Amino acid sequence: MDYNLDYQIFVSYRREGGESLAALLYERLTRMGYRVFYDVESLRSGDFNEKLLGVIEKCEDVLVVLPPNGLDRCIGDPEDWVRREIEHAMQCGKNIIPVLMRNFVFPEDLPESMAMLPRYNGVSANMEYFDAVLTKMADQMLQSKVEYPSDRDYVEEVERKSQEGSQAATNELALIYEQGMYSEPQNLAKAYSLYEKAFEGGYLHAGYNLGDIFERCAKDLTLITEYGLDTEGRKEPEEIRQFFLAKAREYYEKTATAELAPAQYRLGNLRENDGDYEAAIQEYEKAAQKNYLPALNALGWIYHNGFGGIEADREKAKYYYKRAKDKKYPAAIYNYAMLIRSEEDKEEEAEKLLRQVAYGEDAIPLATYALGWIYEEKKELRNAIVCYEQAFAHGVREAGVSLERCRNTIWDLEDKADAGD
Repeated sequence: MDYNLDYQIFVSYRREGGESLAALLYERLTRMGYRVFYDVESLRSGDFNEKLLGVIEKCEDVLVVLPPNGLDRCIGDPEDWVRREIEHAMQCGKNIIPVLMRNFVFPEDLPESMAMLPRYNGVSANMEYFDAVLTKMADQMLQSKVEYPSDRDYVEEVERKSQEGSQAATNELALIYEQGMYSEPQNLAKAYSLYEKAFEGGYLHAGYNLGDIFERCAKDLTLITEYGLDTEGRKEPEEIRQFFLAKAREYYEKTATAELAPAQYRLGNLRENDGDYEAAIQEYEKAAQKNYLPALNALGWIYHNGFGGIEADREKAKYYYKRAKDKKYPAAIYNYAMLIRSEEDKEEEAEKLLRQVAYGEDAIPLATYALGWIYEEKKELRNAIVCYEQAFAHGVREAGVSLERCRNTIWDLEDKADAGD
């Protein structure tokens, strides 16, 4: 973490119980466009880093992540990290937002320098409604603002180049209408017609994009109307799906023969879905020769698991995963981590890799779940709960069982502690 940059938001947290939520806040707010300081490299251990105080002085907002008992060490220890961060933020008049985790209660005997902390307007970090919590924080509580660049000039420039005959610009304009921008609302039918125009003009990438549209329409029939497509008299859902898959395959084959790696990869996907793993490997290998990361990951996955008569080969799987992992491809990072986790002396490396893909908008829910396992094994139950809540909210059903187990363990420990008192 660079201490000299101009950050907007400082995340203060205690590693025990607060690390997972702090990392999640960092990832999500960063993706929203804020400049966020989250000191992860030190792992919150060792001597207090005085540079942190300088970072706080530059920030407008300070988020204080508060797990249960998260302020207990602030009482009686003037050198406690979290206490020093909070005190300095107060002295600098920063906009402090307490982020209260489940079961957190403010101690009654906070030091005088922190006595006003409970009066700050905070939020409850309910993972079930985490998106709503972030929206409320951004819209109503943060003083920092995201400065969105104007995109109207860019759109007009692309339109001009398209009108002048650039098929690459026509394809880019189609992407703009397909995805939507601040100044240009989404228009899928217009996007499709522009892709067709670009492909007919010889721009191969547009053919790949048309194949992608047909494949997605085969999976979600509601998109057919939005893209303004014709089923050509077909009425039965399965008949329509097969028709659109055939159209997708047709476009992928046209562009794959021109050595377009994404098309070769998607053609490999279709071969794999048909159960023809040898043909799938052939297409994936063509794309992998161009270092196309999804294809490298797909090859790793096939050799990792051994499908359709293809013999499992751990070393081949590791080779392909590693090539994609080293280029920061999220799925390969997760798969490589899970592959090596059982190896001797690889637990720490696997954990670090899982952290990279467990948080943020593009987080892999299974990575979040796996990180929860690790925290639970290390008896860091609060961090495990945050991971399990996030994974469960994103469709990992097994996380619900793990979540209940961790909560019951904490309740049992609290009951025993109360009985001891």
